[in-house]
Amino acid sequence: MKLEHIAGNTYVIETNMANIGIYKFEDRQCLLIDSGANQTQAEEIFRILSANGWEVYAIFNTHSHADHCGGNHFIQNKSNCKIYASAIEAAFINNPILTPFSIYSAYPLKLLTARFLTAQDSLVTNIISAGTEQIKNMTFEILDLGGHSLGQLGIITPDQVLFVGDSLISIETLRTNPFLYLANPQKQLVTFEKLKSATPYYYLSHGGLTDNISDLIDANYNLFLTITDLILDIIRNPAGLETVIHDIIVRQGLQVNRNHYFRLSTGISAFLSYLCNNGQAKVFLENNSLYYQAVIR
Repeated sequence: MKLEHIAGNTYVIETNMANIGIYKFEDRQCLLIDSGANQTQAEEIFRILSANGWEVYAIFNTHSHADHCGGNHFIQNKSNCKIYASAIEAAFINNPILTPFSIYSAYPLKLLTARFLTAQDSLVTNIISAGTEQIKNMTFEILDLGGHSLGQLGIITPDQVLFVGDSLISIETLRTNPFLYLANPQKQLVTFEKLKSATPYYYLSHGGLTDNISDLIDANYNLFLTITDLILDIIRNPAGLETVIHDIIVRQGLQVNRNHYFRLSTGISAFLSYLCNNGQAKVFLENNSLYYQAVIR
């Protein structure tokens, strides 16, 4: 891990998972934007900050996935810092079992409670939403960037650096793993529009600083359309969820293990909900099995 300067008092620590944003206040306290994937990463983040004489005032969690809030527990215990998150994401951060529960739709298998998916618990102290937020007398702009998760937020620092969480995926990642893991595709479309002219600097949790936001949004949007068209083609004839998952894996050339399969299942289910709710598909029960079918107009 290495501390990098972006602009003004805004810095980042790049990791091999989700990158960490930092805003340094004048008294050398700082706001972390996400906290690392686990205690090991959190310890290294804490070491880097301490080496620079910085103290953690608060953590802003873009969302509740473990690679973004897995360091909360350690850092909060060490610094007694505040934690900011949206109401929906706070429920998951405060109760980490909800993440694998939402993936499995029941009390989860042990493999889904590993640290990659399930963070240690921490306490969100400040529930926030879109708008302006005063943190240590500095003004931050908070954006609702729901889609990847239900209550994901972005934050624009006073230096006009927007940390987008996982609302956009780098073009390189899209090439190697051509699927969008969304909780609410309908909200993701709104997020695409919102990001088009938000700020001069955009920083991706997975991908870093981008200098061509238009091309990046287009790449993500085009993959969104590819996935919806592909699912509609698969369900041209009635098909169950397992068939849709299988065909998506094959046609998109995805590499999956058991954990990936469950995440893919929830992502495809979200797209199926989107298509059904918008009248492009229907869901029905036949011979005690559930099927989806495209609506041909």
